[in-house]
Amino acid sequence: MNPAPFLLVDIGNSRIKWAVADLQGPIQPVGEITTAQASPELIQSLAQEFPLHEAIISSVVPRLNDSFTSAFSKRLRFVSASLPGLSLRFDYPKPGELGADRLAAAVAVKGDKQGPVIVVQCGTATAFTVLNGEGKLCGGVIAPGLRTQLDSLIGAAAQLPEIDLGQPEQALARSTAEAIRAGVILNYQGGVKEILRALISELPSSRTPRIVLTGGDATYLSGALGLPHTLRPLLVFEGLRMIGASTLATPS
Repeated sequence: MNPAPFLLVDIGNSRIKWAVADLQGPIQPVGEITTAQASPELIQSLAQEFPLHEAIISSVVPRLNDSFTSAFSKRLRFVSASLPGLSLRFDYPKPGELGADRLAAAVAVKGDKQGPVIVVQCGTATAFTVLNGEGKLCGGVIAPGLRTQLDSLIGAAAQLPEIDLGQPEQALARSTAEAIRAGVILNYQGGVKEILRALISELPSSRTPRIVLTGGDATYLSGALGLPHTLRPLLVFEGLRMIGASTLATPS
């Protein structure tokens, strides 16, 4: 008998996204809300919409975990470094400190069996997660995300206008809005490139690491990175499905 299909839930600081997937085949994103919208009633309605699905959840918002546990009862797994069956090895002093979304992304790229690899997750934070040549998660970097940088700048200066993000046409801006856009985007791109340079130089491997970009703001990096890379927008969902497949039969 085939197991019930998975409901994959990525609970982030800014947004909650969910998708459905079987053990194989395409992953289908089906919903998204802001994290601020996640009331117990909405979470209960999500459980009712998917009554037969096993929920595999990466959460970096602990205050919501009880509501998901109540709504999904025994048919859910929260990703953590101590989850039975998690197919990750660590060269990291305190794996329990790692965010669940970073763990899920690491599981996904480890499944490619091509190390070393650096995952760059482009969301509220820009999280760099490194797997060494042995496939062990060995560290990383956490920096402010693109929109976090923009919000911080706008919030700190009363006279600066709200702007819509977009690739700047040039660095030499001819208006305040263009100057903010160019400054934030170029600062973001330059910071990511410098962090990658430092990580690559410190990796104890003769092989050049693969670079994998994911997250809502990854497209702002892709054309400016100047390094070979792949874009995998569903990377966390990929990892959640793999975790679900390996832990479904494992006692909690």
